Order: sequence, then structure tokens, then C-alpha cells
Amino acid sequence: MPPPPDDYPRKPKRLRLVLVAIVLVVVGLGAYLLWPAPTLDDEAAIDAALPTEHDLPGFIPFDGLTGALSPPTGHKSGRTVLTGDELAAQCETYRAEKDGWACADLRGMGWVVLERAQNVFFRVLSTVLAYPDEDAAEAAYQGLVADNRREVPDDHTESEPGLGDESISFRLYGVTAFAVRVDTVVVEMFVQDGSDQVPEAAERAMAEKWPNLQLDKLEAALD
Repeated sequence: MPPPPDDYPRKPKRLRLVLVAIVLVVVGLGAYLLWPAPTLDDEAAIDAALPTEHDLPGFIPFDGLTGALSPPTGHKSGRTVLTGDELAAQCETYRAEKDGWACADLRGMGWVVLERAQNVFFRVLSTVLAYPDEDAAEAAYQGLVADNRREVPDDHTESEPGLGDESISFRLYGVTAFAVRVDTVVVEMFVQDGSDQVPEAAERAMAEKWPNLQLDKLEAALD
């Protein structure tokens, strides 16, 4: 009988290694599918996800800029966080305004507006909408995109800025708007020059800075 090949004793070991690798892949995939996506699960977390004037030197709180959603009731200080009964009451307003897409399974919302101190018409806005899971957030993101497409003038331009898990931007004269989803959170952001006093280069620089600042705050709050 001829001697066994050199790798004969190693075949069972190789088989065990393959089986172990398969088990690890299956376990890892199962954990990925079952592990819940991070959420903003209370008022403090939503508040932490909102930039402040300290994050944007030269800007101060402002209370009068409207995105796809109207400003929350009582929004006077440039910053609002709503949960619970206050959120439910605000959603009644949104449904009456045909913006009910935002309220399906909505857990909480945050709103911040800042304006440049030397130019009261150069403003930035963020609306943060927190949902319990990615399916609800995805539906709200699609609602936000559709709402923007209905409301912006025909001469706007759209692009995909590559922010978060999915995003789209709308550019028109004096305004850049962003719709972004990160895990279970949807964010609308505006950069507006309502006076035409800010150089276009500065406006475009802020249209890059503000979304990145907002998403840095959000991701830190989600961790």
C-alpha cells in the first residue's frame, strides 16, 4: 500500500477550520441583523445632537427660519426639543399642514436656528427627527425628500452629497437644503443667505461646514 499523502492528517483540521469560519460568519450576520440600530432615546440625547452657538463662533440663536416643517409652537429661543405630550400636540399641527409624514412613529424632535451676528439674514437651521428603528426613519426620509421636491422652485439643482446613510441636497438661489438619514434619525438642514450680502464662496463654505458639524454632533449623541 502506498504511503498516505503528506497533507492526509491535516484534512480533518482544515475541515474544522472551515466549519468554524462558517459558524462565525453566521453568528456575526445574526448579531448584525438582530442588534438594534442606535437611537436618540430621550430628550437629553436629542438636545445633545443639536449644535449650539458655541459650536459656530460668530453666530447667535434665532427663532425665525422655516424648513419643510414649520417651527414648533413656542419656539422662541432658537432651540427646541419636543417629546411626549408636547410632541403629540405639535404633530397635530403637522398633520393639519399635510406634513404627517414626519410623525409616524416619531419619538422626538429637536430644532435649532442660528444667525450670523453681523448679518441677521445669514442663517443655518437643523431639524432632528428621532425614530425607534431604521424602517420608520427611512419612511420619514422619503417623506422629507418628497416634501422638498414639492416645495422648492423648478430651477433648483439636486445632488447626492454622500452624508450619513443616505442624503440629498437642494440648491437654489440663496439657499442650500439637505435631507439626511443616519441610522434611526432624519435631519433636515438649511443654509440661507437672505440678504445677498455674504460672498458666494462663504455661503458655499458654510454649506459644507454646517452639515458636517451637525452630523458630528449627532453621531456623538448616538454613540
